[in-house]
Amino acid sequence: MNPGAKYIITHSFWRHHYDVSAPNNTHLFHIENSAFTPGKPDLTLHRGSNSHGPVVAVCKFRHFSSDCEIGLADPTRPGKMEWGDLHKKGFLERSYSFRMRMDDGTDKTFIWKRTHSLGNGHENHKLVEESSQTVMAVFSAGSIFSKTAGDLDIYVNPSSLFNLMALITGIAVVEKTRRGKNTGASAGGGGGGGVKLGLEVSLH
Repeated sequence: MNPGAKYIITHSFWRHHYDVSAPNNTHLFHIENSAFTPGKPDLTLHRGSNSHGPVVAVCKFRHFSSDCEIGLADPTRPGKMEWGDLHKKGFLERSYSFRMRMDDGTDKTFIWKRTHSLGNGHENHKLVEESSQTVMAVFSAGSIFSKTAGDLDIYVNPSSLFNLMALITGIAVVEKTRRGKNTGASAGGGGGGGVKLGLEVSLH
């Protein structure tokens, strides 16, 4: 499959932040990654190459819980965020879903799930539409020792809002899982869990 849109995600060595570029090296987004600042979202996605650009999406990881919140900026109402909850499904669940309203007014559910047949990383996820199981996007996770965090290939392009949702939710899954594994390793346990993304968004 040839992607309709492709995003290349890189990170600093200690993952202090992420950057998102197009294949032609155009810098599209800068993502602040904050785990310890009270009141600050864990992930803040700015349009442009640094934190001075407008905020277009945020993600908050709730303390003492596997739940998260995600917010998208409404382009018709500058400074306003549409919020939704992200819920973990079960203890060992490896799929993550969100629900959003499409341009045609229908509500659809999309699911991130692990895949071994698609992608070119060591831990890949595919995004499928729940009812049809159509593959909408693939997140190929890069090596932990590489500056490349992964590539996001989007195979359909319903709207720029969908692309943004796929981007912020894909990175949220990767970052939440990474933190869970680090916490588990520090505690002498196994890998960490994930989250189920149960988000309904309508920005029209």
